[in-house]
Amino acid sequence: AGKHADPLGLSIWQQEDKQNWLPEFIEVQIETDRSITVKELVTTDDGKEEWLVSQQKLPLPASILKSMKDEPSQNLPMKKSYRLEATISFVRSSGNSLDAGHHVLHVRVPVEHEIEALNKQLRQIEMCLEEKELAPPDTKHVSLVSRISPDTLKERQNHLHDQLRRQEEKRNSNDSSEWLLINGFVVTKVKPDDVRSFNVKFKEPSIVIFREVSEEKEEQLPKHLANLLSNCGGETSVQTSAMATKSISDGRHSGISSQELPGKGDLVAIDAEFVCVQAEQSNITYSGSKEIVSEARNALARLSIIDCRTNEVIVDDYVLPKEPVVDCLTRFSGIRESDLDPSTSPHHLVTPKEAYMKVRLLMERGCIFVGHGLSQDFRVINICIPPHQIIDTAVIYHQPNQRYISLRYLTNYVLGRDMQQEVHDSIEDSRAAYELYMKALILKNEKRFDEYLMMLYNRGHSTQFKLGVAEDSNF
Repeated sequence: AGKHADPLGLSIWQQEDKQNWLPEFIEVQIETDRSITVKELVTTDDGKEEWLVSQQKLPLPASILKSMKDEPSQNLPMKKSYRLEATISFVRSSGNSLDAGHHVLHVRVPVEHEIEALNKQLRQIEMCLEEKELAPPDTKHVSLVSRISPDTLKERQNHLHDQLRRQEEKRNSNDSSEWLLINGFVVTKVKPDDVRSFNVKFKEPSIVIFREVSEEKEEQLPKHLANLLSNCGGETSVQTSAMATKSISDGRHSGISSQELPGKGDLVAIDAEFVCVQAEQSNITYSGSKEIVSEARNALARLSIIDCRTNEVIVDDYVLPKEPVVDCLTRFSGIRESDLDPSTSPHHLVTPKEAYMKVRLLMERGCIFVGHGLSQDFRVINICIPPHQIIDTAVIYHQPNQRYISLRYLTNYVLGRDMQQEVHDSIEDSRAAYELYMKALILKNEKRFDEYLMMLYNRGHSTQFKLGVAEDSNF
């Protein structure tokens, strides 16, 4: 697919009169004469399923014949069944460039995956309801679910029970799996026909994966995935050794002992910095308006995490992106080109996977992440954190139908100090976010937070949210 696509090969896939050219189930049989017979499971016009036998027996390739020359003839014929499990396709964008486009993944997911995910959501809702009912008011954290009423949580709980019942019925039927389309950060359920269709010109096959199936083997969720889905702050699928990483730049090790790691309910302040790996591409239309062809794409370049119990930095990693960096965004990120060069970087330089595993370990241990504008951070890290484990000061210090306030302005007004005169620093940002959260808790306990927030916005509007240490801060 893409610019290296074979036009002749694509013409076979993209036959307009064959919408579902790619089979979902096939049987391959090696005959006694070592030829191949292929069968495909098809659905007839009247809705019945039957096996369609290939009209031509195909000879085995020489490499396979060589490996089977010692195979006893009594083991033949040999039959294997295969099921389509995943496809990766290249979807072309509009334009003449052969490189314009992106890849999407279609993957078959067993119904057990959905059941375990629903059960995990139910357990999380039960935890939230228990905290709302039992925890003293002065000990409750202001997470992303704090504003959700118990009645709303119970409605969600009932809805999940209905979904769970339907999935249990599906598991007992022949339809024990479903297909998902993963397109960037968008995940959508699709029909098998959408997976198998390549008759459109903009969709080209890149990788097709079949897996051998057996009637004797019952399909089960992989153990590591089942452990992750069933976990709610207990045992983790990530080893604590994930915190100990070797720097790409100088070979030094860094880490923290498992006994010192924060656990369930402990606060950790987090901030991330990014670099640009794909610049925005746009055109100017005839009307003079801007038309975006492809959006800019960022990659994680620095990750800082502070244990709020001790105020100690437990993670401060610079991250080497997998793709070439087109802009370090130094003004906003504080990252310079030399920081990410393995031959010159003085920092602890790690891979994106190593940084991701550290965040995932803390998430699975039940830590609560405190930061500012965390949705963007977690999106680029490529991880989904449960809402009850997120405390976002951008959300806390926000009035409905108003703009979100920057971390620097909040630090200036609320904490009475200026920050980041030149460039951003992720450790400073994470500490400031934690201090802002603690200040919000004090104001909430004193029943002054709403009034204070109104004063904050009034001053911001009067100064157009310009920076400078406020002389009349209200404490």
